[in-house]
Amino acid sequence: MKILRMLRTLITVRGLEVLLLGKEVALSEGVQLGIVVDIKKELSQDRIWMVIDNLGQEAVIPIERISSIATKVIFIDNFLSTELAANKG
Repeated sequence: MKILRMLRTLITVRGLEVLLLGKEVALSEGVQLGIVVDIKKELSQDRIWMVIDNLGQEAVIPIERISSIATKVIFIDNFLSTELAANKG
């Protein structure tokens, strides 16, 4: 079962790369956070993150924070800028 879960995660990551790479990221209030430059995965934990670049500074944010995806990636309302600052790396 672990192999099937890892395969599902890899397929999900590939789909997210096609969907998200190069898109702008914003909070629901309209604050721009940057552009998605990479998708990271941790197969053992079944976790996926977006890497957002904002003028050379990168932040890693879990995909669970996504509220909607259209021309931009929008985060849920309770996403705090302080949480973003804590995840920069």
